[in-house]
Amino acid sequence: MLHKQPLVTPHDYMLSLYWSLSSGEPNGSALHEAGLANTITSFVDKGQDERGPQLRRQRYHFNVSSLERDGLLGAELRILRKRLSDPRRASMGSAAADGGRGGEAGGGGGGGGGGSSPCLRLYTCASGKQKASLLQTKTVEDLVGGFGSRWEVFDIWKVFKGFKSQQQHHSQQLCFELDALEHRGGRPVDLRTLGFARVGRTNKEKAFFLAFGKSKKRDLFYNEIKARSGHDNKTVYEYLFTQRRMRRAPAARGAKKPLQQPQAVPQHQAVKARPRCNRKHLHVNFKEMGWDDWIIAPLEYNAFHCDGACDFPIRSHLEPTNHAIIQTLINSMDPESAPPTCCVPTRLTPISILYIDSSNNVVYKQYEDMVVEACGCR
Repeated sequence: MLHKQPLVTPHDYMLSLYWSLSSGEPNGSALHEAGLANTITSFVDKGQDERGPQLRRQRYHFNVSSLERDGLLGAELRILRKRLSDPRRASMGSAAADGGRGGEAGGGGGGGGGGSSPCLRLYTCASGKQKASLLQTKTVEDLVGGFGSRWEVFDIWKVFKGFKSQQQHHSQQLCFELDALEHRGGRPVDLRTLGFARVGRTNKEKAFFLAFGKSKKRDLFYNEIKARSGHDNKTVYEYLFTQRRMRRAPAARGAKKPLQQPQAVPQHQAVKARPRCNRKHLHVNFKEMGWDDWIIAPLEYNAFHCDGACDFPIRSHLEPTNHAIIQTLINSMDPESAPPTCCVPTRLTPISILYIDSSNNVVYKQYEDMVVEACGCR
């Protein structure tokens, strides 16, 4: 029996990206890289907070074994900071100076030294001979008004772009470490007092890592179906057939159609001329196919298809090739010498799909050649 993947709740940001990019109008919240990317993958944090009176550091772990490194345009880490009843408790959560860190080596973001605003620091995790590297620093702003919480966004593109270590570049695990100071060079701050505690968070509130990429190859939608169902065509067919049968079974049991007697077809309607090549509707409903457990959006769309005869003379709007004209001419004079030309798509356009891949990551991907825009004879 085929196993269904666990339901994964996509972050609101991924839904926003999908609707924005699929409409062709990226909004201000989307990164510049997002508008250039045809694939955006989100990886949810697998880390947990350490127990203790003070939460000085947090480690964020991501399994990126399914990430395609080629064609990466950008990467970012998003961590939700929840609003506390008294946001200024951060100044009271400082602990004794911690000498386990090095100096302020580089880093992006902002944050001046004056005032009492805490300063966040994001590092790569130390591993073996690999030392921790400071990726970015930024000032923590007060959570005011009725907005409740905010996502802290860290640009971590340098993890892939600037680091020379091939071992880290091809690692299947990504690890980041977060801490906070009272101000730049100040004493450590308890991350719980800033709203970073993980306890009680829903899946949509967990930190997530985003990778923006533009694949140079044409990704086949069939490959994703194959990854979910098996590794050979027979398994894929069984998966598709089972999904379809499961969806149609309740409707079939609910109503029995009366048997209809076959009706004689009038002689003058027995042979009907086949219409000329044209575009026809082809409604695709992923929910009816049983794929709504992994396809988030769209759940349906019009793919269209081409059908009809390519008789001589071929109409100019069908944009026939010279070879198609000659073949059609020969076929009209001697059908045994050459088959008729075929009515096929001559122009196709992509659609964007937001789905859960076989590794349970939420992915936005633009698949080429999904909608027929024009038909012709070839």
